[in-house]
Amino acid sequence: MSDVPSDNLLGFMHCERLDNNLFRGQSRDLKTGQVYGGQVLGQAIRAAYNTIDDDRRIHSAHAYFLLKGDVDAPIIYEVDRSLDGGSFSSRRVVAIQHGRQIFNLSASFQRPEEGLEFYGAATPPFEKLQSVLDVGFPPTQHFQSEFLDVYYLPAGETTAPNSIQMWIKTKQELPAEQDHHTSVLAYISDMGLLGASLVPHELNIKDMKKRHQKLMMASIDHAIWFHRPFRADEWFFYDCRVQSTGNGRGFSYGSVRTQDGVLVASTAQEGLVRIRRPK
Repeated sequence: MSDVPSDNLLGFMHCERLDNNLFRGQSRDLKTGQVYGGQVLGQAIRAAYNTIDDDRRIHSAHAYFLLKGDVDAPIIYEVDRSLDGGSFSSRRVVAIQHGRQIFNLSASFQRPEEGLEFYGAATPPFEKLQSVLDVGFPPTQHFQSEFLDVYYLPAGETTAPNSIQMWIKTKQELPAEQDHHTSVLAYISDMGLLGASLVPHELNIKDMKKRHQKLMMASIDHAIWFHRPFRADEWFFYDCRVQSTGNGRGFSYGSVRTQDGVLVASTAQEGLVRIRRPK
């Protein structure tokens, strides 16, 4: 397996072209025991971008996570060029490891055009981040700390109940082209949504272990809509809120805003949230 630059998220997202519609991305062990869902989502979007004309940008992606990915094996991305129309292009991407599908994606790309502008107003709590930055950003042991600076708002300081909220940006500056920023945001967007589904239940892992219970969590499906251009290497606010839990699943939605409140993306995810007592 070829080396992935340890300090370069764009390098991690890179997909090598094997054939006209066939690409290969490298995996990386982020100490989670499996391929991080954002990795395969971001790489699949990169693979699709490699078949798209330069004048089009992704505006939505919808994905299903089928099988756990192997961190010790590369991932093959097969792109189907479903449509190239006058304004929109559509792509389907299948991710394969060891001869089996582990993930599939549908994505749509659009030529930028003028349109009616509106988004719900909101003011992200930048002052909470600024107060931390003023005294020196604390070191973090977050599993993405190689690539990302992340500040999670403490539970008592979030702006909405039943939410996980964070300020986040890449550690390194990214090129100006929007395809890099949207791919990186797709990578980041798998953080927070599944965890938000636990917030209303106040689950204590230590207490669960005492009761010999095990919490199983995994992303099932994921969607992201890109509304406006932005920079992923500048602090932005990711607000993840749970909508429903039940039947062994949790559903959450998210919004991504710039420091001055511009809505740049929306996300939604359903995941497995299962409590098991060993037999």
